[in-house]
Amino acid sequence: MMKKTSMIRDNYLFRRLYRKGKVQVTPCMAIYYHRGGKTNRLGITTTKKIGTAVARNRARRVILESYRLLEDDIPSGWDFVIVARSRAANEKMQVVKAELEGALKHLPGRRLSTTGSKK
Repeated sequence: MMKKTSMIRDNYLFRRLYRKGKVQVTPCMAIYYHRGGKTNRLGITTTKKIGTAVARNRARRVILESYRLLEDDIPSGWDFVIVARSRAANEKMQVVKAELEGALKHLPGRRLSTTGSKK
C-alpha cells in the first residue's frame, strides 16, 4: 500500500487551514479540513493545556494512529489539521478513532467502510 498522506509542518499552512477550512468538533479534537493538492496532508497540534509532554505525545500518537487506520476510506486531495483537546490524552484509541470517523463521514467523496454496521 502506498502512503498517500504527508505531514504539514509549515506554520503558514496551519494558519491557512484555521482561516479558510471547515471545522468539525468532537470531545477529543477539533478537525479543520480544506481542499488541498493531489495527496492528503495532515497536521496535528497539541497545547500545554493537555498536560505534560508525555500526555501531549500520547494524544498525538493516538490521533495519528486513528487517522492511519481510516486513511484508505478518506478521499485524496484534502488538508487536515487536528487540534487535540485535553480529553484525547486519556481516551482509548478506539474512542478517538470513532470520533474521527464520525467527524469525517460527511467529507465529499468518502468511501464507506466495509467493517461495522452503518446506518
